[in-house]
Amino acid sequence: MVTRFVDVGIAVDDLDAAVALYSRMLGVQPRLLSSADYAYPGLKGARFYLGNATISLVASVGPRSAIARFIGTRGEGVNHLTFEVSDIQEDSARLRGAGIEFLSAQPLRFPEGRVIFAHPRSLHGVQIAFVQADPGVNLLRSPFQ
Repeated sequence: MVTRFVDVGIAVDDLDAAVALYSRMLGVQPRLLSSADYAYPGLKGARFYLGNATISLVASVGPRSAIARFIGTRGEGVNHLTFEVSDIQEDSARLRGAGIEFLSAQPLRFPEGRVIFAHPRSLHGVQIAFVQADPGVNLLRSPFQ
């Protein structure tokens, strides 16, 4: 079951410029993310914690990542929405039964839990990430708090 909205991911070409702009606009500094923070390789980013949601800027480390392909095809902009689920195995099976296609057969690990991405063609052009945090992890808690 989807329990809450967590994040909007924005694909950016120049991470430093995007961080500077969003920092000025939001009035907060982000947590910088390295490739180790992502389930898919070749990404880097920054996450802004805004109480009940986060905004993630996602950039490519090189020309072959999923984000590089996304920007090459669609340009910079909203890449995905993220929702937290209570049981990623059960929920992804239920969603498959409802006709949702996923980019991977099983959820992938990332440092804070597990994630599975729905293919945009099955959700009216919107890529949605479904995440289940590891026990004790609050996806909305800033490491600066």
